[in-house]
Amino acid sequence: MALFPHLQLWEDFSLRSPAAQMACDEALLKSSEVPVLRLYRWSKKAVTFGYAQRRELAESLAGGLPLMRRWSGGGLVFHGEDLTLALAIPANLEITTWGSVPIYRAIHESLLLAMKTVCASVRLVQAEECRNGPACFQSPVPYDIVDGATKLCGGALRRSKEGVLYQGSMHLSGLFGDVIATSLAENVSVFSNQGKIESLVLTLVAERYGTPEWLALR
Repeated sequence: MALFPHLQLWEDFSLRSPAAQMACDEALLKSSEVPVLRLYRWSKKAVTFGYAQRRELAESLAGGLPLMRRWSGGGLVFHGEDLTLALAIPANLEITTWGSVPIYRAIHESLLLAMKTVCASVRLVQAEECRNGPACFQSPVPYDIVDGATKLCGGALRRSKEGVLYQGSMHLSGLFGDVIATSLAENVSVFSNQGKIESLVLTLVAERYGTPEWLALR
């Protein structure tokens, strides 16, 4: 059974700065009344790091690449070759009342079905395989998706009064957006609310993600 009865898919091909990418993900949650999956790629290499991570640690590992703090948790993620996912789940859905681990597991169990269409050997990480570390793709957590010892998909969550935002990163070629979306929902339609989103993105960049204070938060 699919995780959602209905989901809107946004394959976003806009060229955005790291600040605007993160602002767009947050804006999606603030504006959505149904689940929306945004899929996007990066015009240039960049690094995002979790809300609670120290900027100094992120800088020491980023190798000089542009840095941006995420609204969600998790570790350091290198972007440029990955497919990045933002799943906005509005607060009117029961799943938002679950614990963080069950939500994460449910999302990744669905994504696993999509990934198996191009790589049959992918699987979910078990607790005994986990490793601690600041870099996300070197430190699998329970229910990340791997092929052998290689992590292919990981993510992080953020809760707010608007619902739950999942931000994920996937390293697997040959997988199409509609396949990912239909693994999550019984019915999928095209997202068509970009106009409202874009104005909020500009505000969030100006007030949060584009400010030195956001990077220096911790």
